[in-house]
Amino acid sequence: MLVVVKPSGANSVQSHVAWLKRRIIQEKIACEWFYTLGEYQQDVLKLRELAQAHRLLVVIGGDGTINVAVNAIIGLNCQLAILPAGTGNDFARQFNRSLSQWRNTVFGENTIEVDVGCVNGRYFLNVMGLGYNAHVVRGIDSHKQKHRFSYVWAGLKAFFSYRAIRVNSPIFDAEQTMMMLLFANGQYFAAGIQCAPSAKPNNGFLTCIQFSATTRLASLCTMFAMLFAKHEKQANVHTVTIQQFEITTPDLAIEADGEMVGVTPAQVSIHPKAVALRL
Repeated sequence: MLVVVKPSGANSVQSHVAWLKRRIIQEKIACEWFYTLGEYQQDVLKLRELAQAHRLLVVIGGDGTINVAVNAIIGLNCQLAILPAGTGNDFARQFNRSLSQWRNTVFGENTIEVDVGCVNGRYFLNVMGLGYNAHVVRGIDSHKQKHRFSYVWAGLKAFFSYRAIRVNSPIFDAEQTMMMLLFANGQYFAAGIQCAPSAKPNNGFLTCIQFSATTRLASLCTMFAMLFAKHEKQANVHTVTIQQFEITTPDLAIEADGEMVGVTPAQVSIHPKAVALRL
């Protein structure tokens, strides 16, 4: 077993670490620990090197740490287990598991094969997007201490400062002006907002959600509707399922799993059943 931890003094992290160390002793399991450094490329390369000798990778952390883990084990014969301990825990949220149930999965054998999205060679397990959400994530990155209120505060500030994006893609008949463009493998983002109620992480598709840019008032109504997962009924919201998508517009910021990951142009795709998740 290989355990990856994002160093933190948070009670959720320390509680999981203490529990897992006790269980490892009880089960007499060989275990290796890796604490992330916060440098994406370095963390992925080192973790991939270590993971080749292990059957199971346990993540103690949130969506960002899971993202590092997925990019490290993709293509390896290494299962993934999650002990949610992040700010949002959005990917884990859709499975509706309690803390004790997540802990039970670590030493269980039940797995499901989940899909993995990819944008310009970087894999993501939950949600990737352009526009307003990327603007919010960039604002959150400036916070030294992150918590759920960080998303609310960054979202409010971003709403009055973001600019609509214009997106070119061979899939569109013409250039589209949007507030936000999401590609969802999971249902939640931004610490609990159900942005893609119909998304399933094992159906072989990404749910593509286009939020057209209209007036600020219309956008505000859409964001309010999203709080209750009713936004898909809005006239300026369009949802389709896709397996591949190309964005030719340059220099649009991209976020994935709550992390800034690059800029467009971009090739987006889904890799079906790419990771075995203990559940």
